[in-house]
Amino acid sequence: MTRRVRDPQRTRRKVLEAAYREFYHNGFQGGSLNRIVDAAGITKGALFHHFSGKRELGYAVVKEFLVPAVNYWWIQPLAKTEDPVPAIQAILRRYRKHVEQETPESGFVYNGCPICNYAAEMSPLDEGFRERLEDLYGNWRQAIADALRRGQQAGTVRSDATPADEAAFLVACMAGIPATGKVSQKVALFHSCLRVLDRNLETLKP
Repeated sequence: MTRRVRDPQRTRRKVLEAAYREFYHNGFQGGSLNRIVDAAGITKGALFHHFSGKRELGYAVVKEFLVPAVNYWWIQPLAKTEDPVPAIQAILRRYRKHVEQETPESGFVYNGCPICNYAAEMSPLDEGFRERLEDLYGNWRQAIADALRRGQQAGTVRSDATPADEAAFLVACMAGIPATGKVSQKVALFHSCLRVLDRNLETLKP
């Protein structure tokens, strides 16, 4: 008889993965703990062993899925560059390729940006969500602005550009493009917006 080995960290991760997918497709308020439990293949008691309730689970998704995603896609690639415009353009090309490879029903084209979805739905309703998302957006903007300032010092970015403003604009675009794409459900909209954004980035070069 094989003895089942408990792995609390694996169970917790399965819950978070299922919660991320559930909240992404159905929204936080529309998300179902029963569906999360079924998708994770666990009992509801196991879920509550790791998380006190739905709100704590939602906060954990922000911290352990959305924050690392921004770090991976934006903060790490820009951390040391002194030529940020090509680096940002490379991120956009990577993003475009990612969108093209997604299954429409599971990706940005149908579901939008998970960060923006959380922000639009929960920031007006829950201060904990709003604070966590503002930290996420703030760190994202800061990483871009810092890279642009390093570029100005290295002579690769126009000296008259305002890094904080450019960073705010870029992050707003990256949140808004999937939101409008979600409504149109047309990948062509993503491509057209990204082309214009790429042209705007070119104007930051000396």
